[in-house]
Amino acid sequence: MLLKIGRRKKIDMISKEVFEMQAHLCQAMSNAARVEIVHVLQDGPQNVGNLAEAVGLGRANLSRHLAILRNIGLVTAQRQGQENFYQLANPKIVDICNLMRQVLSEQITHQAEVAKGL
Repeated sequence: MLLKIGRRKKIDMISKEVFEMQAHLCQAMSNAARVEIVHVLQDGPQNVGNLAEAVGLGRANLSRHLAILRNIGLVTAQRQGQENFYQLANPKIVDICNLMRQVLSEQITHQAEVAKGL
């Protein structure tokens, strides 16, 4: 089924669902602690203790963030003995985060250039 938007653009219902999924992913990543967790996990699986120390969060707070990342499918947990080890479900999320930092860096550079002209 196609939805007509204006005269030229057509977006099918599947695309709408993908946009919704993308919005949920962005919502899950809208917290600095969760972005930092992803950054730490790019080096490989980590247990909760190591993650908590690396990002400076208590275990309860970290567990809440990990649950959000698990629910959206960004991280997976694997039990080893009495500990859970968390890892990225898809390492491409790191590429997305790195690209976002590049965009932010370019914006900061542009804003600095504008400020110099004042």
